[in-house]
Amino acid sequence: MNQSFCLLLIISLLLNSCSVYQDKTIKVEKEINLEFPKMSEIKKDETSEKSKDKSLGYFWAVSENIYPYFSNHKFENPITFERPPNNFILKVDYFSDTKEDVKLKLYEWNYNEKIDTRREIFTDKFEEIKIFLSEKMGNPIFVKSEDFEKSKEETVRDDVKWKNKNLNAYLFRFKGREGFDQIRLALYKD
Repeated sequence: MNQSFCLLLIISLLLNSCSVYQDKTIKVEKEINLEFPKMSEIKKDETSEKSKDKSLGYFWAVSENIYPYFSNHKFENPITFERPPNNFILKVDYFSDTKEDVKLKLYEWNYNEKIDTRREIFTDKFEEIKIFLSEKMGNPIFVKSEDFEKSKEETVRDDVKWKNKNLNAYLFRFKGREGFDQIRLALYKD
């Protein structure tokens, strides 16, 4: 009986250590940069990390609910990089002014078809980001969660906001009844 328990334990540990989920998950500290270097430095860093430039080549803006300061700056076209795939397809959009000062960074974690990203992985990533930002910025100033069971909508959204003297962060997650999942994070200093 002891041998079968030991064998089961060993098999369980081996399966757990070989999990696609664990092997393909990148820690949030490596994904999110809370600093705001010049755009030229970001391009160099993203290229060295083998990110692909997915920029659209024209200016586009986001909602004032996400970034309320577009009218305060003269922006260049946003630069978008797609990081090498892991459990997620991670895109980062950088909005910089004419002096190459980055004013807004938008991170977006999406489903990776090659890995078959499960909902639990999105839940874990969302929680990991919340913990990371709370450790760096303090307690959030706003938290709102929507529940599928109580909602009649096809897609619900969870929102968390942080604000301190050096940085603002707005984290939100979309969850759809048909399996849609997406996490977005806006970081800005204004």
